[in-house]
Amino acid sequence: MEAKVGGRWDAVFQLSNVCIHASLLPTGKILYWGRRKDPQNIKKTPLTDLSVMHEHTTSSFLLDLGAVDEKARDKPTVNTPTAKSSSNPNKPPPEVNLFCSGHTFLPDGKLLVVGGHERDGVGIDQASIFNPFHDNNKGRWEPQQPMGRARWYPTAIKLPDGNILVTSGSASDFVSDVNPQLFRQGQWKPVEKMPVANLYPRLCIDPNTGSVFMSGPSAESQWLHPPVFDPISTVGVWGPMKAMRGGGLREYAPSVMYDSGNDGNVLFIGGGVKDGNEGQVPDNLCEIINLKVKDSQPPKWGPAPSSMKRPRRQHNGTILCDGTVLVTGGTSGAGFNNTGLSVHTPELWDPITMRWKDMADESRDRCYHSIALLLPTGQVLSAGGGEWIPSPPTAVNDPNDTHTDAQIFNPPYLFDAQNKLAKRPTVLGPPEAVKYGEKITVTLAANDDVKNVTWIHIGSVTHCNNQSQSFLSLKFDKSNLPKLVIDAPASPNLATPGHYMLFIINKDGVPAIAPIIKLIGAETELPHPKILARHIATEDHVPFDHEAVSEQIIADEKRPAIAIGLTPICPYGLGPCWGGAYEALQHISDVELVRPVPSHEDSLAFVYTEHDILPDIDVWRAEFRKLDGGAYTWRGIETTLSGVVTATGEKLTLAGNATRSTITLAPFQQSSVIKWDMSKATARSMTETEASAYERLLKNVAHDQTTPMQVTGTLHKLAKGEYSLDVRDFGAVIT
Repeated sequence: MEAKVGGRWDAVFQLSNVCIHASLLPTGKILYWGRRKDPQNIKKTPLTDLSVMHEHTTSSFLLDLGAVDEKARDKPTVNTPTAKSSSNPNKPPPEVNLFCSGHTFLPDGKLLVVGGHERDGVGIDQASIFNPFHDNNKGRWEPQQPMGRARWYPTAIKLPDGNILVTSGSASDFVSDVNPQLFRQGQWKPVEKMPVANLYPRLCIDPNTGSVFMSGPSAESQWLHPPVFDPISTVGVWGPMKAMRGGGLREYAPSVMYDSGNDGNVLFIGGGVKDGNEGQVPDNLCEIINLKVKDSQPPKWGPAPSSMKRPRRQHNGTILCDGTVLVTGGTSGAGFNNTGLSVHTPELWDPITMRWKDMADESRDRCYHSIALLLPTGQVLSAGGGEWIPSPPTAVNDPNDTHTDAQIFNPPYLFDAQNKLAKRPTVLGPPEAVKYGEKITVTLAANDDVKNVTWIHIGSVTHCNNQSQSFLSLKFDKSNLPKLVIDAPASPNLATPGHYMLFIINKDGVPAIAPIIKLIGAETELPHPKILARHIATEDHVPFDHEAVSEQIIADEKRPAIAIGLTPICPYGLGPCWGGAYEALQHISDVELVRPVPSHEDSLAFVYTEHDILPDIDVWRAEFRKLDGGAYTWRGIETTLSGVVTATGEKLTLAGNATRSTITLAPFQQSSVIKWDMSKATARSMTETEASAYERLLKNVAHDQTTPMQVTGTLHKLAKGEYSLDVRDFGAVIT
């Protein structure tokens, strides 16, 4: 493939670790870290020793791609992240592992990192800042006030006022936290709870209002109106406006705000499961939304005019300097991270034609735990992959699937008609900083021309989720070239305060090497004392407590819960990967209430119906599938029914009532078990008590066919209106 058509990859080069978390710093260096110290297993640790995957330290590095001396190109950071304090005053603060954290840039260019790794599915309440400017840009980790809430797989996003919103993340109880927090002036403040907390929610700023738009991975997108000082909304409110994506839940896929200037356009790319089937093959579907409210009608998702040529999961989406979107890596195979069907062919999306085209093939697999990051040169760094524990969790992934290397992609716009690197424009005298609405004045080389000027926030990416990238085209005056005058962004809703790459692109589409410029926000004015008092009072609300609410539901409900066996594609179990199921269960028409905490141990969800009915299994599955997108395998339903049991020979039936029909009872078998053993990735073994329940009930009924019984078991739909129940347990109805 010609370079001017499909771009070109540079040679693969080695890194010091697997690049799972990566951020382009204002200094031009790249901060990255992985999961553990020895990903290449130089020590020859047995693959079955999973303790190496749960180290409590961070091996972080600074990559300087412009360093002349290769030895200085990739060096460890001068210190490692630690907790802010130690429980033992005679010992230094312990080190922490920032694997599976969230991160985004503060307005001053420092990187805020939140959460981290205790073990799979269990986070920590760590907050750290990496100061890239310390000691002549050598950088340093600085511990911050702990969040007070453990988070694993959280998302952090910078708001228009420069404060940082942190959402979701699995806590110590294996359930994603619905309580967001605000990092403001070094302190943590509570924010109104989220409707649903998926791992690594996809967030961006709505340029029309400054609200936070949650595009996924949930099927239902929502807006958070951020904390502001006004009489109505003081700590952030999840508004009533919603937008439903037709593709359902789309996990491990990127969402890209590809145009902030035109009312805000978002592209959601692939992921999830094709057609919602339980074969678990990912989708190639792409959906788009414009965030502008028009004629009082809320924004709506719709399918993009074309989808990717290849289905993908675990891929990255990167905004390039010309506004196109590059998709790299991922797998097209069934299952969570099928490296046997990794995709090496990138695809490039044009927001004008809304069409995809193939790029030159990458040399390495880039699946789960890979990254892609736009560089000031207009190139893209692609790196990482591997470092996970496949299901069942008996061993570390195949070492061949762990990649301590990287490769740089040169997009087609860097080449001329002869497939040689094109001559770039030259930018001289860029300012270090600019304020909103000011003019940016630079000088170009004598014969340079200008076609477009773009403004892209420096990126911070992990797990297919770039928590910092944004794109904006800027207006400019080229009437006095080589002097070029550019309009800085007018509003923090369009571009939050912080550091941006300024790309100047000539008539041939070739970008100059971008200077990194700081966009300075206005000083926050203090509100009126009465509003401030109300704000402080409202901030002291009590966070939502999953466990307490679940326990209260159990205490309040007089009816037994219906248990539903669900196995997520996500290998970390139903607790951490609960958000999509929780959302989908609430949209089943017969379901009145869903417990906010599932059984992580047995992989069960618990719901309640308004009346004593038999769940129509086919309808429930179909309604669930509309939103879950095939991300969960539905293993079965267990329900508890009451009524008189009668025997006809060896056959038992449970009498119906005004809301349900008579039901046939059957012996409980191993195939009836819906409880799940995550350690073995199979159903739990049936107990002797469960196996004998039917025979014991039969003997009981032989002596008494008048006492109402409460029977629990796995429900089966035989035909329309006909059901059977495999008896797992029973007892007399207590009145």
